[in-house]
Amino acid sequence: MTDVKRYCIIGAGACGLAVVKTFAERGIPFDCFEAEGDIGGIWNPDSPHAVYGSTHLNSSKKLSRYPDFKFPDEMPYYVSAAQAHEYLRAYAAEYGIYDRITFNTRVSAIERADKGWRVTLEGESEPRAYDGVVVANGHHWHAYVPDYPGTFAGEMLHSHEVKSKTQLKDKRVLVVGAGNSAVDILGDAALDGKAAVHSMRRTYYFFPKMLFGKPTDAVIDRLSHLPLPRRFMYSLYKLGMWVLIGSHERYGLPKPDHDLFEAHPTACTTYLDHIVHGRIVPKPGITRFDGKRVFFDDDTSEEIDLLVWATGFRVHFPFMDDSYVLDEKGWPKLFIHTFHREWDDFFVCGLFEPAEGGVWQIADYQARLIAAFITAQEEDPKRAAWFHALKRHANPDIGHGLKHQDTPWHRFEIQHLRFRRYMRRLLKKFGPCAPPEQEMRTMGETAEEREAEKLKLAS
Repeated sequence: MTDVKRYCIIGAGACGLAVVKTFAERGIPFDCFEAEGDIGGIWNPDSPHAVYGSTHLNSSKKLSRYPDFKFPDEMPYYVSAAQAHEYLRAYAAEYGIYDRITFNTRVSAIERADKGWRVTLEGESEPRAYDGVVVANGHHWHAYVPDYPGTFAGEMLHSHEVKSKTQLKDKRVLVVGAGNSAVDILGDAALDGKAAVHSMRRTYYFFPKMLFGKPTDAVIDRLSHLPLPRRFMYSLYKLGMWVLIGSHERYGLPKPDHDLFEAHPTACTTYLDHIVHGRIVPKPGITRFDGKRVFFDDDTSEEIDLLVWATGFRVHFPFMDDSYVLDEKGWPKLFIHTFHREWDDFFVCGLFEPAEGGVWQIADYQARLIAAFITAQEEDPKRAAWFHALKRHANPDIGHGLKHQDTPWHRFEIQHLRFRRYMRRLLKKFGPCAPPEQEMRTMGETAEEREAEKLKLAS
């Protein structure tokens, strides 16, 4: 180790980019390793883990963007996968991030040493020494596939293996699961496939993407600012859902077995429309397979050509011991999904699931908090000691405050506004150790235009 501490950042997806930018601005030495040839993670179309081609962000651009880099005004409220990648590339170019990343370099192992960390890169026999590690490799890639009796003779894929609607064309498609990937694939299967069948073991709430002419997540975020009890607010949301959507039974769907926000709602506009037009056939859970025939809990069956498991992902870290982050039951044991409780040199960025709002904005706050703590350890031991004591035992209210279903999503659930507010309070307590508030910036605007905007705000 040298006298100047150096950190290893793993991954240059949307969350890793925020860490790279913040560390560079704060003068924190680092190396960032990205396994693919470009930034973006799951939004990079050349990545084997890229999202489905027809995917759009589940969160509106207002709650998705980085705090200091707005989407262009001409982009829609909910941007496509291609537009998301375009935005991330523009962000990386604007802040000079590309030159700070080592591409086509996979981290194969990290291990805690007596002092610092040993990081092994694929193709290198000797590990490199670092004073700390920031894990930002994402968690939407290790597919979970359930097991059912019998053998399915058709084609079977996980949703992350479905890249284009051409894979669905003229096929009888069954999608299992009820997340946003599921409804995206079902929407294309309903139009281009021979049949679109949807299997859910339990029914979820389906949010419209627009409310009062505004993105639904932005409306919820604005209402969350009101000083009203959460239970009362959730009752209002539930009433609004009943007025806008009505009873699930009217769509041939069972009533959800949980309250709103006790399980992840699905943001979609077209799914229920496809059902009422007969383009999607809803079914309960699967009981067994027999060749290409799939049998369901309601004693019906369907002949299927392509079965798509939209059943989510398991959190797993192939380059390290999962126990660094997860307990023996698979629940996270980090402080605010970011800081190890005991170690002061291990951090994670992006390992959370918002019910509303986007991930990137929250990741930017995480990156600034990580940088603030690292800076405090070097420059302000008193503040560093305060935070070390806090992160060992604190369990702040950053979720929805409702009872949890034991699902992988709920283990990492946050409420967007509550998490933002808590991190902002921590940043203020770090004082001069914390990066300053972000300057709002729009893609494509010139330095002169930004200066003019500053003068206008000042006046």
